[in-house]
Amino acid sequence: MDSSSEGMKSSGKHDSDMKLKYQGRKTSRANSEQRRRTILEAALRIVVRDGVRGVRHRAVAKEASVPLSATTYYFKDITDLITDTFTLFVEMGAQKFKAYWEESDSMLKMAMKELVPSDQASRQVFADRISDLAIEYVLIQLAEHRDYLIAERAFQQECLRNENLRPIAFSHQKFFLDSLKTFFAKIGSNHPDIDAELFGSIIIHVEYQGLIAGFEDETTVDRLRVMLKRQIELMLGVYS
Repeated sequence: MDSSSEGMKSSGKHDSDMKLKYQGRKTSRANSEQRRRTILEAALRIVVRDGVRGVRHRAVAKEASVPLSATTYYFKDITDLITDTFTLFVEMGAQKFKAYWEESDSMLKMAMKELVPSDQASRQVFADRISDLAIEYVLIQLAEHRDYLIAERAFQQECLRNENLRPIAFSHQKFFLDSLKTFFAKIGSNHPDIDAELFGSIIIHVEYQGLIAGFEDETTVDRLRVMLKRQIELMLGVYS
């Protein structure tokens, strides 16, 4: 959650730091790469609908409307197919996350300018603004990227069984946490890494609650807002 152009530059660096590698057959022609991408996108839809265990060569070929031989050509086994599907998911997620915070950059910079660290009232106003921004992020995720959140949890669960996915999961987590760490360091946190993990956990929990309970109910939204605001207040030393 970067709060300045410096933060967004840092986020851009995270993209290259992830060093994600695809496991399947490499392609050099554009049409071959497009077919490979089509297969992975189809596999990702199956993850959302049926879970990771629903990803099978035949099911993916049917979903992608390609011959079965195409999936086995690009991916020698189901492990490679699942691993590359997760890799594509992480890349797509990093792009969406970065784009959102670039759009929110001006709001964060304005809030930072008005923040007076030694003034309790100023810190309360800042906490309110950041809470509003955080809940907006969560609501956008739930409204526009629900499938992404479902896939994220499906892959997290699969990481318990499939150690090949764990390095990708760590890269995915690192991008998210590094962005939060940059934000907390910018506002003067003494422990930005710890605050990043705590706030990241709250965001993940709130997103899960929104997936389960729904977010159309204003009571649910109000509760999610209170949870996020409370965590931010604790981190900023604001108690109300």
